[in-house]
Amino acid sequence: MKNKIGLFLLILLFLACKNEFKEDTDTLSATGPKYETYNYSGFTKEEMYAFHKHIYEGGNWTEWGDKARFYYLNFSEIQKHSRILRSDTPKIFEERPRDDVKNFIITTDLKKGGGLSLNDYVQQVEVNGLIIIHKGKIVFEGYPRMFPTDLHINMVITQVFVSTSIAILEDKGLIDTSKPIDYYFDALRGSGWEGVPIIDILSMSSGIDRVTLETNEASFDPIKDLTNAKSSTPSGTKYQWSNADAMVLTLLVEKISGLTFGDFVEQEIWKKIGAEYSALLGINTNGTSLSYLDGMSTTLRDLARFGLAFTPSGRKSANPIISDAHLFKIRDVNENLKATSRQTNEIIYSSYQWGAVYEDGDFYKGAHGGQGLYVSPSRDLVIAYFGTANTDFESNQLNIISRQLSKSGLFDLE
Repeated sequence: MKNKIGLFLLILLFLACKNEFKEDTDTLSATGPKYETYNYSGFTKEEMYAFHKHIYEGGNWTEWGDKARFYYLNFSEIQKHSRILRSDTPKIFEERPRDDVKNFIITTDLKKGGGLSLNDYVQQVEVNGLIIIHKGKIVFEGYPRMFPTDLHINMVITQVFVSTSIAILEDKGLIDTSKPIDYYFDALRGSGWEGVPIIDILSMSSGIDRVTLETNEASFDPIKDLTNAKSSTPSGTKYQWSNADAMVLTLLVEKISGLTFGDFVEQEIWKKIGAEYSALLGINTNGTSLSYLDGMSTTLRDLARFGLAFTPSGRKSANPIISDAHLFKIRDVNENLKATSRQTNEIIYSSYQWGAVYEDGDFYKGAHGGQGLYVSPSRDLVIAYFGTANTDFESNQLNIISRQLSKSGLFDLE
């Protein structure tokens, strides 16, 4: 009986926190948006109760399907986190929905949903939300499995917030990315990190054995955890994704700036892009930022606002957060890291934590479960989306579709 009462009180607490948080982040938009919601009605009380009961009894959210989607959309109820405060002057988007984008026909050679219109695809395949911004205006926006105001987990898309933070400090002359990481962290001398240039860590070619850092068991000296990492290949010679790369870069941001990673993002990125909602950032039991795993939790529009900062429309201000130098460095790729994309069969590179930099200068970052951020500076285009893999482990293929859209001619500048 006591266990049942405890579970009931815990669920009430979760729901109370949820309502308090939603109230705190009411939208500041002055006009009604034109997005599609496809009659999405959210989780029922029974579904919320069942999920919390599942977690309370020791269940894992990574069972895919709606359990994972509930976690993605209710991060604050489950994961320890800090808050990244919104801008006092949010950027309000102009909305120009385009039928030619909505009715764009998806290629037929997909695992699922081939030959559908874009609008039908997001409804029938594992998509939670999709937004497309061209020349600073929203041309498509739909939310088939989330509310527009929901904060949705970004997973490792957060890693490009890390690399952007490094670039901002680089622009200020406070970090030299040609120097080895042990130049800034004496404790890493004698480890696999010794002699590894920061630029190679940014391009996910540190040569460090792939390490999965425990989210709840890390020590209270995270650099000490990293000293155990071993080198498997010379840095700068091979792409190898590792969450350890993003972790050491996060620690570097904190050391040089004197701020927590969350506070740095709030001060130098989030407020400056005109974020409409406060974001969440997962934190470890030792207090370190989980920028390399669960990462940030944001609205879809705010993730798109970040992507917009890399485009001509987002760089119109006198002091854009993305400098000419940063854009150049993203696309000034290491030729040793050339690879053929399994999704698009095109040549891609990794650079500044972006997982795919295409030869035409577009770049993309994807994440677990079907999240993605695609930026085409030359076309002034941003595509951002959220998704959840189903119980058959199938995710959306908006990474492929984003590339198709970019090359379709629909967004070529005059």
